[in-house]
Amino acid sequence: MSSNIGIILSTIFVVAFVLLGGDLICISTAYSSLDNTSITVGYLISKSGRVDQEYLSSLEDRYKIVFEYVSSSTPDPGDVVDFTIYRYYHPLLIASNDMKIVAKRSTVIGYFG
Repeated sequence: MSSNIGIILSTIFVVAFVLLGGDLICISTAYSSLDNTSITVGYLISKSGRVDQEYLSSLEDRYKIVFEYVSSSTPDPGDVVDFTIYRYYHPLLIASNDMKIVAKRSTVIGYFG
């Protein structure tokens, strides 16, 4: 009887650790993807030389992100723009609500290099 209880308890712990490991792998993958997307978005903003709401909403729709300014919202060409982009992740075990995965970057407006 005690071996059956031990098997049941160990199975519960193994399942919990597998779900935790799956969450950590998924969060790492989501952050890597968001990091690559933030580099791409920074490059596109720098290359286009404009940061208006229409252009940013097209980037948000294309890359499935949410864009927020950290610095001023009306930069001129040559100014440095600090921005954050984020996505939400619904974890399996770590938390009961959605987690916000954030990448913060900066770029120079109108830099052609």
